[in-house]
Amino acid sequence: MRKWNSVLARLAVSYIAIVLVIVLSLCSVFYLYYSDRDRGQMRSRSKMTLENTARTLDSEVLQRVQQTALGLALDKNTDLRQFRGGSWQTHPAKLVELQELLQSEVSGSPELIEAIHLYEPSSGVMLSSLYGLVDAASREAAAALPSDWIDGMLTSGKSHLWTPARAVPKDAFSQIPGGSGQRLITYAHTYPFQSTGEDSQLILAIDIKEEAIQGILRNMLPFQYEETWLRSDSGSLVLGPQTAEKAGEQTGDSVSPVLRLIDETGHPAASGGEGGWVDSESYTVFHEPLPSAGWTLYSAAAHSLYREQSSAVLKLMLGVCALAIMIGLLLSGVMTRLIYSPLKALVGKIRHLAGQSDAAGDNEYGMIDTALEHLSGRVVSLEETLHAARPLVKRETLLKLLRGEAIEPTLQETRRPGEWFGGHSRLRCVVLDIGSSPEGTDSETAHGILGEIAALLDSQNTPGSRIVTEELSSRRLVAILADTPTQAGPQAGEDFFGSEDPGERTMSDFAQRFAEACRQRLDLRIQLAWGRSVDRPERLALSLGEAESRLKYAYFLPERSILQDAGLLERERSTEEIPQAMLSRFRDKLAARQYAEIEAAVDDLIEAIRTGSYSADYGHFVLANIVFLYSDHLKSIRYKQPSGGHPDLHRQYVELPHILEFRVWLLESVSLFLIETEKRNGERATDTLESAKRYIAENLSGDLSLEAVSSSVFISAKYLSRLFKEELGVTYTEYVTARRMETARSLVELGSLTIEQVAAAVGYGTPAYFIKKFKEAYGCTPGNYLREQAKQAHSS
Repeated sequence: MRKWNSVLARLAVSYIAIVLVIVLSLCSVFYLYYSDRDRGQMRSRSKMTLENTARTLDSEVLQRVQQTALGLALDKNTDLRQFRGGSWQTHPAKLVELQELLQSEVSGSPELIEAIHLYEPSSGVMLSSLYGLVDAASREAAAALPSDWIDGMLTSGKSHLWTPARAVPKDAFSQIPGGSGQRLITYAHTYPFQSTGEDSQLILAIDIKEEAIQGILRNMLPFQYEETWLRSDSGSLVLGPQTAEKAGEQTGDSVSPVLRLIDETGHPAASGGEGGWVDSESYTVFHEPLPSAGWTLYSAAAHSLYREQSSAVLKLMLGVCALAIMIGLLLSGVMTRLIYSPLKALVGKIRHLAGQSDAAGDNEYGMIDTALEHLSGRVVSLEETLHAARPLVKRETLLKLLRGEAIEPTLQETRRPGEWFGGHSRLRCVVLDIGSSPEGTDSETAHGILGEIAALLDSQNTPGSRIVTEELSSRRLVAILADTPTQAGPQAGEDFFGSEDPGERTMSDFAQRFAEACRQRLDLRIQLAWGRSVDRPERLALSLGEAESRLKYAYFLPERSILQDAGLLERERSTEEIPQAMLSRFRDKLAARQYAEIEAAVDDLIEAIRTGSYSADYGHFVLANIVFLYSDHLKSIRYKQPSGGHPDLHRQYVELPHILEFRVWLLESVSLFLIETEKRNGERATDTLESAKRYIAENLSGDLSLEAVSSSVFISAKYLSRLFKEELGVTYTEYVTARRMETARSLVELGSLTIEQVAAAVGYGTPAYFIKKFKEAYGCTPGNYLREQAKQAHSS
């Protein structure tokens, strides 16, 4: 019996049992659930494909259409507002110019956009790139005219609308039975951009070709195309494959089983906002959101496509498992010997240290157990480790409390709020931001500065109050001020709030004193804000939210230490926008390269953001848009920095600490850009002019129109004409005529060519016109010139 109780015997039995259990379990799992692997592969591959398709649709179609609408709304060369109030009736040229703008946008994306319409709700008049000007009576009479989006927008409380796909005949004012047509989706948006459909002054609509979306679906989902649909957030069918266009109109058994599955599950993607899948007996339906339009892309994959393994494979798998059992038994014996060897050495070491003899049949497990008891004293170090982890528990608990999350029912976390705020019935959050000062502070230095501020706050504790601090980020600190109001009124230094006014006056004094203390003791300028007073820890998230909302404006008001104006919260709820003329002024002056005007435009815009009633997020959006316009302009002219490469303006912008630094950075960048551009333009002008002169000399008999020559040297015709006038002092036509006449005179002097041949050699199609130009240049016809030259030669 002692032999079977040995470590060696027990290891051998254990390994054999483990091998049998593992191999038999794997055999059963593989045999019974083999199809789950196929389904997992199907889900992974189909979900990834659908995600890529959804991203492509969103970026290549929906976002492009929205950017087109935004570009038209911001285009100041032809203002959309000129269509309001019937002004087009007295200025038809403006109407033509506006329609040409719409047509140019359509021609820029013919594969995507069918037409662009502009509708004025007050008069019912519509201007279309495809149909021209259509009044209300004509629009109602033309049933084929795609204007269903008008009724939808006029009753909508939103600023935009996407319509489902619908068939539209090619002729908007007649429907011929059997005639050809196409399917369109319309994106409509109000003007101004922030208005709703009910109070909009104009409605801008873009007709999108369904075929553009279908093409993407066919290319990216070739095997699932016949079972792919787009649905709106309300559950209505936006579009589907050509074979399933009428599926939504059918009833009973004729409805697609995939559509029935989607309806039965209640449109799982409509509320989640994230992709996923729904399983049925025969299909797995995947869905991905299209955030730009609020649609959901559905695609179904049949399970039968992924079950191609035969029963022979399963039998082979069983054979492999049987072989694995045999190999496992063999390896178990080897592993037993290998593992027992160090264990045997360990037991021998224990015997040696204990002074015991190597007797057969001793209880080796008992020896090991006795040795482990001597290590129990080491457990004390574990308690020290747990004590060191207490700050981490504190931080996690406090952050959950500030985020409004439920605290887990663990001993450490449930005790903390009581230890911090027990006996205090009034709490308030103060958020402090060190911003970018002192200059050059990195993350580690900023952490040390926040620690010093926290220590300074702890020194402000009084017997009747409590301050609990924690870092929110690498540069922000939150302090929770707690106290209990007294019946007798506030005493000097008793609390932070005061019993009469539980808030603002006493808090303002405290904030002023603390900001001054940071300047004097830490040589640090901070910015801070606080939120409302709450009565229990669970509501601290409300106070923190107000404080952080106010502190958003630290970027725009860096000169202020305390950001506590009531108007800041009003600005957060504001939907006002900066006038479009002010936004587009920077772009126009940048294109004109007028630095003084650019500086004035930037100053006006920054002043409007700082002093206006605009929200902080909108202010950042405007600044980011300015950076985008500037970057887009640099890319359009292929500008590179003097050191080479394209400037990463967005990265530079996000690293700026406040709006005043933004102004300095932007104007310095623009100034450098204008200097470099002016320098390079001068060098390029000389090279371009020489290239044009060489081309003219080599092609006197060919097409020397201003457009042809400017195209050959890759500049605009207007710019080439200006170069000739500024650099040579003559017009382009005068220069070309002079070169042709010089060459013609040389050819005439040779005397071996006819007038027709000379005219053709210098690019004149008719001899009569050549003779006329020759006479204007030399005062006589080519024949008289040749005879005069002969007389002079004879007399000499």
